[in-house]
Amino acid sequence: MGTGLAALAPTLLHGLSTVRSAAAFGTVPARRSHPILPIQLDPDPAIIGGLRFAPRWFGDVFPKNLIPFHQCESCEPSNEPDEFVDVAIVGGGLSGLASAYHLREARPVLFDLKPRFGGNAVGESWGGVPYSLGSAYVIVPDRGSRIERLYRDLGVLDDAHVDRQSKVGGLSFEWQHVIGSDPCVAGCNADEALTVERYRRRVQQFAFERFPEIPLPAGNAEWIKALDGSTLEGDIAAHCGTLPPAFRAAVQAYCYSSFGVGWGQLSAAAGWNFLAAEEYGRLVLPGGNATLAARLYERLVDHDVSMRDRLRAGALVESVRLAGDRVLVRWRSADGTRRTLSARHVVMANAKHLVERMIDDLPALDPEKADAVQQVFTSAYVVANVLVRRPVPLPVYDTFLIHDPSFPMDGETFEGDRRVVDLVDGTFGYEPSGRDVLTFYWPLPFASGRFTIVGEEDWQAYAELGAPQLRAALRTIGVAPNEVAEVRLARFGHAMPIAAPNAIASGIAERVRRPIADKIYFVNQDNWLLPAVETCLEEAFTWTDEIRARLG
Repeated sequence: MGTGLAALAPTLLHGLSTVRSAAAFGTVPARRSHPILPIQLDPDPAIIGGLRFAPRWFGDVFPKNLIPFHQCESCEPSNEPDEFVDVAIVGGGLSGLASAYHLREARPVLFDLKPRFGGNAVGESWGGVPYSLGSAYVIVPDRGSRIERLYRDLGVLDDAHVDRQSKVGGLSFEWQHVIGSDPCVAGCNADEALTVERYRRRVQQFAFERFPEIPLPAGNAEWIKALDGSTLEGDIAAHCGTLPPAFRAAVQAYCYSSFGVGWGQLSAAAGWNFLAAEEYGRLVLPGGNATLAARLYERLVDHDVSMRDRLRAGALVESVRLAGDRVLVRWRSADGTRRTLSARHVVMANAKHLVERMIDDLPALDPEKADAVQQVFTSAYVVANVLVRRPVPLPVYDTFLIHDPSFPMDGETFEGDRRVVDLVDGTFGYEPSGRDVLTFYWPLPFASGRFTIVGEEDWQAYAELGAPQLRAALRTIGVAPNEVAEVRLARFGHAMPIAAPNAIASGIAERVRRPIADKIYFVNQDNWLLPAVETCLEEAFTWTDEIRARLG
């Protein structure tokens, strides 16, 4: 996350902390493939634990209750191509939308399996109040960086609000129904107090002196690779000591929420990349990162009239096949019609567990890449959006929910004690009229997690598990159950690529992201096994630059 963050000027976004009204952001377009869609409360909610739940899943769609949802439909002979383009892009999340935006002059065709674009960065709007179903924020970009220029072009820096840490290494967390940031809230002895200070110094070192950039920077990256060889837990123990219990749980909750795994399964390079970058502030749009997806989508739709037909939601890409100097993309439209497109270049902007099923003869084309793709693992996620009938003033943007000393500190324990770990102010930085949205993040940091959310009726099990936890958190911030209009559960089966130790140092990431025959390119957060929007955007810049050069 980030590139050269030490060069960031503190005044980059001066003035963006102004509170705005929801009306300032306009209305959501009616086009059904838009990343943000308006919703109505369910007329027949399920009452579970005294809360009103919409009786269904939102987020990912799993046809026939299958994961992965892409099945082998490429086994039959391919149709003759009936469409010829310069660029086709498979996957309409932030990676695909950004790639299409950079290549818009080539008028690419963009496919997405889901009925609307945005991937994990989709959202909804309740009575004009936009909120995220998935990813919520980005990091304040470097001044003059290409990400900053993109944000300026999209108007992101005009509408965003900045959340900054109050002190180095600070995490806000709830402990026994009180929200605060004191690492010693549960008590510290002299050694633990020293450990906290060492932890803060380590954060400061990585933030302001030697930032572990991912994607790897040109030049000397050996120290980052060496850091990648350790776990975050091991690095903290070696350089800081044993954190006091409450703060230790808060750091673990951060890892669960941000990476989908605990600090014992997490690369130290990835962990410090996130923790250090947050010292520069989080950039939050109304609607979270769904609004970033929406801005990209809207610019594409408005670019020229033909793009409306080239943005194809609800399209199942069955296979991608290298054929001489062209690439054949076999796909089915939303109505089931099977077609074949011929492109000069294809961008695979979808997750690698789908790539390996879609590219014909991948092991023959690039056996090292095929092997590396097998080593990209992901974790699942549930998000609960709580719609409240009045504004709720939260003390901070992001609060980790620890509760007590029984917080699960590893995946095996978590599987038996599934905690909602993170509360985010879904309307941070603007003032909705007469209502609010509270977003609770519920990672599933255990191997079987995704299989617990595949079934269409599995929402009910999670509602029953989540209702008492949500009520406890709502009580902490002064919200009564009768003030909740609805709870909406969203599932994401492969939301988080797992940043395991040595994935970068061993070369897995480089093999995963490299093109095939300078024809098939790969743009996704899992290129670097790092679940960050910045990874999506940086990879889109890198590979679309190369494609443009080849198009001439």
